[in-house]
Amino acid sequence: ICECGEAGVAPASPPPPPSPCDEQSWPDLDHGTVCGPCKVLVDNFETTYGTCGGYCASINRTCTGAWEEHGDSCLVDHPMECFTQLKSSDAICECGEAGVAPASPP
Repeated sequence: ICECGEAGVAPASPPPPPSPCDEQSWPDLDHGTVCGPCKVLVDNFETTYGTCGGYCASINRTCTGAWEEHGDSCLVDHPMECFTQLKSSDAICECGEAGVAPASPP
């Protein structure tokens, strides 16, 4: 016995898996902006954190990526190092899972 759904209707796709980082709970999200898994647009960047390494450390995580953003968005202007100081009110920071250090480059 076969069961058929309505013609032309695709089955509902499952929701994406939840992020392991719970970014919405992180402090100083600029307009609540999440750029990807464990990657957020940080507000009060220069005055409070100074670097993405400083931001990630404030939430007991390790910095795995840092970028200068363009126009209060997730658009990347240019990449930075985790401990690059930037005279900007915001930046994109990616923080690894709690207690997980990034792999060393070869």
